[in-house]
Amino acid sequence: MELWHDFLTIFIALFVITDPLGNVGIFLSITDGDSLAVRRQQARKGAIYVFLLLFVFFVGGSFIMRFFGITLDGIRIAGGIVVAGVGLGLMHPKAETKHTGEEREESVEKEDVSFTPLALPLIAGPGALAVVIAASAKVDGFHWGPYAAISLAVLATAALNWICLREAPVLQSWMGKNGMNAVTRIMGFLLVCIAVQMIIVGSHGVLIDWGLAAEPISGAAKGNFPF
Repeated sequence: MELWHDFLTIFIALFVITDPLGNVGIFLSITDGDSLAVRRQQARKGAIYVFLLLFVFFVGGSFIMRFFGITLDGIRIAGGIVVAGVGLGLMHPKAETKHTGEEREESVEKEDVSFTPLALPLIAGPGALAVVIAASAKVDGFHWGPYAAISLAVLATAALNWICLREAPVLQSWMGKNGMNAVTRIMGFLLVCIAVQMIIVGSHGVLIDWGLAAEPISGAAKGNFPF
């Protein structure tokens, strides 16, 4: 049951932060003029890159933290700030915070947009990377169960992004711009909530280390919060 909880929590966090529905319009924009076959090829390659990026940062997360001397609470607080910024940006989709006009113009001119800007930073951006690094640090030692659960969550996230991008024209015509903006705003709000929780857990851990707090907060600080 705990492994299912880890999978579900990480998957929901990554699903919200990668915002596959919100990226549909941007994907169609940067592949404007390409055939359906080319778009689907770009979507497939982009999803593979997303999985590889998130998986590598998840597996190497603990090493990265040890190398730079970063604590889990530091990752939680910094990651929470980054995730909150992404969430606030999603709540205002008209602000074009995820992809500027200059970036879009440069992307349209590229023949292959699957790695940049599609996989990085559009889908597997700093917020998603912060989540998998924090999840990696939370796994104490090598335990195949948590690693498998979180790896499957990363795989499921990449697969869902692939499906949404592959069927981007259908989704855009079905939901319309207003529908996608509404979903994006909801995801942005959920993302801000996740970010606040990350900051709360990280800040509480710092206060415990400083001797300013003794009792762990319920739920998350007891180990139920996988990042």
